Amino acid sequence: MKKAIRFSLDVCVLSWLAFLVYFAYTGYNIRTSSIGYTLFAAGYMFLPMITAMLLQRKDHEPLKSTGLLNFRINWTWLVALVLPLIAFGITTLISGLMPGTIFHYGPEQLISMQGNLDEETLATVNEQFASLPPAVMIIATLVSSIFAGCTINAVAAFGEEYGWRNYLASALRGKSFWKAALFIGIVWGIWHFPLILCGHNYPQHPVLGVPMMIVFCILLGIVELYLVKKAGSVYPAAIFHGTINASSGTTLFLVQGGNDLTVGATGLAGFITMALIIAALWAYDKYISKDNIFSSAL
Repeated sequence: MKKAIRFSLDVCVLSWLAFLVYFAYTGYNIRTSSIGYTLFAAGYMFLPMITAMLLQRKDHEPLKSTGLLNFRINWTWLVALVLPLIAFGITTLISGLMPGTIFHYGPEQLISMQGNLDEETLATVNEQFASLPPAVMIIATLVSSIFAGCTINAVAAFGEEYGWRNYLASALRGKSFWKAALFIGIVWGIWHFPLILCGHNYPQHPVLGVPMMIVFCILLGIVELYLVKKAGSVYPAAIFHGTINASSGTTLFLVQGGNDLTVGATGLAGFITMALIIAALWAYDKYISKDNIFSSAL
């Protein structure tokens, strides 16, 4: 447990210091829609991996000592790619049923929940929506999400997953699945807090977004830890994480109304969706595969 706590403290301190440096560099004025912020956020995702590698070097541990870097492709990898698309469908349906929302195709919700977009980006978004029929836009977005989820997004997500579901999970071996998932999820959510306060994911409610992100990370982390345990590898978690990141925004141009606390993947609708997926995986694990992953220790 000491190893897990040490990593948790180190990764937060290193990441938050990096954020403060970037914050000062911007003149204490961060715009989450800027290219500079996008590049910083992408780099921020690699800090858990950097922290874990530094600790492994300090402790003279081989990188593969966790036993979770096995690159053996199996059906779990496909599940990790398909589950986010199922999550998108359920989240969109639930979002449209939230109070004050309607099903509506258009960029208005996407624009309002992305913060302050510059005029050029705004014009590009409106032009894309005007030029493509809804079905074509949705299919194109989901196809690109699948491609990004197993390529560039997976690489960025691996930067996080190397730390969370690889190094930290191995440091929690012997703990129950649920305790480990809760611990990792809380740390993962807290680690996000500087970005959230700047308007990332919750531009309309940056302060309330901090506890919301913690809940989201706990729920998402349960699914990812199950995939890691099932596959014996961290790579399905990176694929799942990357595809979720790529596809989650699609809901926002199919539903209008509500706010960032209720609609979308990181809102209440997304929480309900993840809870349903967790329940389905638990039932599969207990009654069909009978692996008892949820009821065993890591």
